[in-house]
Amino acid sequence: MSTDELLSPDEREALMEVVSETGCSGVETVGDQESALPYDLAGQDYAISSLLPVLETIHERFAHRLGIGLFDLVRRELTVTAKSVERRAYPDFTRSLGAPCSANIIQLSPLSGPALLVFDVELIFMIVDTFFGGTGRMYKSTSVRDFTTIETRFIQRLLDLCFSCLEEAWQPFVALKCNRIGSENRPQFITALNSNEPLTVCTIQISRDNIAGNVHLALPYSLLEPIRKTLLSSLCQEHPNPSPALTERLHDGLQESQVEVRCALAGFELSLSDLLALRVGDVIPVNIPPTAVLRVEEVPLYSGHYGIAQGWSALKIDQALSAPDDWASRLTPPDFAPFAPAP
Repeated sequence: MSTDELLSPDEREALMEVVSETGCSGVETVGDQESALPYDLAGQDYAISSLLPVLETIHERFAHRLGIGLFDLVRRELTVTAKSVERRAYPDFTRSLGAPCSANIIQLSPLSGPALLVFDVELIFMIVDTFFGGTGRMYKSTSVRDFTTIETRFIQRLLDLCFSCLEEAWQPFVALKCNRIGSENRPQFITALNSNEPLTVCTIQISRDNIAGNVHLALPYSLLEPIRKTLLSSLCQEHPNPSPALTERLHDGLQESQVEVRCALAGFELSLSDLLALRVGDVIPVNIPPTAVLRVEEVPLYSGHYGIAQGWSALKIDQALSAPDDWASRLTPPDFAPFAPAP
């Protein structure tokens, strides 16, 4: 069926006029400056993204200390892996948690507002099984149940361990004191946090053999906003932890380091064609200066007179060319080829 049979000439003309008017108005809308929407660079998305590097550092410190504490708790080596810090919406995070789980509402004083510290059920079962010398068999329940008395005690021990590790991990940045406000076994019943506020979620995976569990730390942005400037300024600062033993080992290692020392008597420039034209018996005139330069790792440090000492080609140092502070500024390519000692 052709178009002429569907539409009359008047209908086609009216349709073309509507299309033309719509196209023209669309062009004017694009150029209208009043239709531009404002964008807040200091919004929560940008603010949280800027905090991710320092939160990653704190998260790594937390995972390291947690691994040491878990070994003291169960007397067995567990693999502790710190995953990347993520920005997640509150409903998405709670839906990702299985039931039952130990969702603890915690307070990080002096910060205002609650946070979440969640232990997966797999982690709790694994810790209990490992503590009592189990083989790593994962217990599976046919229905959702509450934790037993023994499991609840281990949850409290895990909570105390995480609190001490968190306080140590945050110590170079902010002095915190952790305490628990409440807990839930089912994530959907958690109402202490604002569901419209974005979270920064730090996840640590703890594994043994073929089983693994996770620890989740969810921090709302309102909790981090008062210390945002402090955290950002800490990115440009170093937090030294001096160790006399380590300093001495580094000093001894530097003293025993091998460096390349080279000395040249004279040199000259030669084109590639002249080099290829050289034959046995050719004489190359060279002007040998009265002093030679000693280079250490290509840095000229000393100059002196050359000669023979105890049957070896030797250099008698007369003066230092520069102070140690000026060595880096005197980095220049070598002018001469090295010479080998003559026996």
